[in-house]
Amino acid sequence: MRASIIGLSALAIIAGGVSAHEGDIGLVIIDGRIVTGIVEDGPGGEFVIPGQRVFAAEMFEFGGLIYADEPGLFAQAGVFPDSELGFNFASPVQRWNGTTFEGTTQTFTLEFGPLSATSPLAGSAPGFGIGVGPAGFDEHYDFFLNDPEPGVYLLALDLFSSDPSIRGARTTYLVFDYDAAPGQHDAAIHYVEDVIIPSPGSLALLGLGTLAIRRRR
Repeated sequence: MRASIIGLSALAIIAGGVSAHEGDIGLVIIDGRIVTGIVEDGPGGEFVIPGQRVFAAEMFEFGGLIYADEPGLFAQAGVFPDSELGFNFASPVQRWNGTTFEGTTQTFTLEFGPLSATSPLAGSAPGFGIGVGPAGFDEHYDFFLNDPEPGVYLLALDLFSSDPSIRGARTTYLVFDYDAAPGQHDAAIHYVEDVIIPSPGSLALLGLGTLAIRRRR
């Protein structure tokens, strides 16, 4: 069943054309460090505006699985050398309770072909790496919410390169909406903007820094 979903995702990306990059995690290397940002269209094609560390996406049900293939990972040609781009889970998943984010027993599984990793219930945990290179790339993990319950979930990932000359990115935060009540996704995003950004200690496990939000619609 998961293979079928992956196939449908690939077809959607092809059908969507250039607009498929909107909402993806754009990657550049600045001063030897991976920096995340938004992906924009320009006269010469897509390009990355660095500085964004939070990305939002909607999840949907297909074949009994709760799934998303957004946000993807995008880099222009010439940015990365032949190497692996990897991620680790920076912390457990957090769930929006209508007022704040809190701990939950929910987990996410990320898959890419035969590769798979599940978020921890405590602490951090390793993910996996995928091959990238100087041709540029637009790759999409498959995100699965395990033991699903409607809600808004916050997933924190640390992106890194296998190339020792490239330092890893500052933690990237993904805000997923699965069938939450109207307005809850936006409320959770505003909480990140208004509370977590000025007061990082409010989510001590996550340690959010200065963030910007651009929501994929």
